[in-house]
This record gives sequence, structure tokens and C-alpha cells, in this order.
Amino acid sequence: MVIQKLTTHNKSEYVYDQIVKAIQSGQYNVGDRLPSELELAELAGVSRASVREALSALRLAGAIETQKGNGTFVKANTFGFAGEKARFDTNMNTFEILEARRVVEPAVAKLALEVLDEERLQKIQNAFYEMERTAQQKAFERYHETNKNFHTVIADATENKSLITYVHSLQVVFLASDFGARLRRRYLTEESYVKESVAIHREICEAFTTRNKNRLEQAWMRHNDGLENQLLGK
Repeated sequence: MVIQKLTTHNKSEYVYDQIVKAIQSGQYNVGDRLPSELELAELAGVSRASVREALSALRLAGAIETQKGNGTFVKANTFGFAGEKARFDTNMNTFEILEARRVVEPAVAKLALEVLDEERLQKIQNAFYEMERTAQQKAFERYHETNKNFHTVIADATENKSLITYVHSLQVVFLASDFGARLRRRYLTEESYVKESVAIHREICEAFTTRNKNRLEQAWMRHNDGLENQLLGK
């Protein structure tokens, strides 16, 4: 695949445009497999986070599909390329935010577990029960507010103002992202995903309840993987 390295541009938009051109020119036809995320990142000289955001936009547009274990394939070559252009946020990248959360939130949870008392535990449990109730009511839009609250309560349990502020800022940026909001509305409100999300948050809650550090670490890793895979269609 011929991709020129980025000079000036929003990185995600640049990768998106390059793949669009490759499909429009016939370099890639319907059913053809695209290069891997790593290969695309190296070709374009950008991060994998930028590639992931570009691929997510193409998936939203119906241009590509990801087949689990096989890669990403061209799904259509006429899907309104000339219409509404993918809108990427200028100063934020959904997948960079997720990368930051992957690093920060498990460490925050570990500290919360170390200082956990019954009052903090009760708040974490109550936050999860509210998540569970909204999911059962199939109030999927509101579910993400209760999800955010669950993460906030865990950060609050550390009583570390710097960590609380940082976790809050990551949540605000994630929620403020216009492109991220489009991804969430399309993929994170699916009933099957919400069901899986409730299950993994239940496991996180139970890890706090049983004071099980290893279980907490593993559950949080699965949570991060599940979120990214859902957004990427993996």
C-alpha cells in the first residue's frame, strides 16, 4: 500500500484520507485485506492510536469490517466518500485517551484496594448496583453515566487529589470528544456489549469486595481489552 508520511494534518484524518484514496483508486477492492494496524502506522509515520481512530471512522462509514482473527477487509467502495467527511477532534484522539486510561486506571484501582475501608467499599458496590439497574432497564444512554460514576467512585476511594483530578480529566476529555461520542452511540449502546460490560464491572466490584488484587488486575485488563475491541469491531 502506498502511503506518504504525514507532514501536516490531523493524524487520524490523514490516515483516513489515505485509505479512502487507496480504495477509490482500486488499489483495494471489496473483500481485500488491509495492512495491519502496525503496518499502517509505520507506513504513515503515525501512532497506532491514530490508525485505530481512522479505522473506526471507516467502520462507522461502512467502508471496512474487521473479522476476528483474520484482520480488516474492505466492505464497500461506494459509501458516500464524497458526502460527509469524517470529523475528527483537533486536539484529542479517542484511542490515545484509552491508552492513557489503560495505564492510569489499573494503578488507581490498585491504590484504592490498598486503602479500602467499608465505607469506600459500600460506595463502589452502590455505584455498580446502579449500573446494573440501568442496564436491566435497557437505559443504555444513561448506563454510560452510571459507568462513569463507577470509575469516579473508585478514584475517589484513593483520597489522592492528584489521581482523582487526573482520572476525572480523562473522563471529561473522553466524553467531550465529538468523534468519541459518535463511536459510543454506535457501538457502546449495543445490548450485547452492555451485557458484557456489566459482567466485567461485576467482576471488578467483586474483586474489591473480596480484596483480591490479582483478580482486580485481570478484570481491569479484560475491561480495557473489551472496550477497545468493541470500538474496533474485533
